[in-house]
Amino acid sequence: MSVIKELFSIFLTNFNQILLYFCKPMKQIKFYRINALFFSVLFCCSVAFGQTAKTQIDAPEELTKLLNRKIELDRIASTKKLFTIQVYYGDFESSLLQLERFETLFPELSAKTIFETPNYKIRVGNFATEREALAMLEKIQRKFKAAFVLRP
Repeated sequence: MSVIKELFSIFLTNFNQILLYFCKPMKQIKFYRINALFFSVLFCCSVAFGQTAKTQIDAPEELTKLLNRKIELDRIASTKKLFTIQVYYGDFESSLLQLERFETLFPELSAKTIFETPNYKIRVGNFATEREALAMLEKIQRKFKAAFVLRP
């Protein structure tokens, strides 16, 4: 295999001289044919002698255990049914204003804006039980009358 590579590298280094030798008596059209032939040979050789990637990562066993544990915890969290409270829905500009208003009135709660066609919705919290969600809903409804609990 290395002999073929050496011959090919010699061929490439001397190709310019070979090309000039054959092209002097030929017309311009034949020169383009030789260029096409050269690039075809070059492409075929690059495919034939190209490298293949075989990557193997040797991670410590502790890291593998931690990653598997994280995947398991994420899977459990995604199946856990959490209650949220929807505070507002509407267009983008008014949802930003309502989000700012909510964050100033209830700084202890995390709120996020979600887009579901055609409205932007402000949702608050992840409550494990419906009782917790309803208790917080009573406080929120004093300022945001349209708020309600979303059941999973």
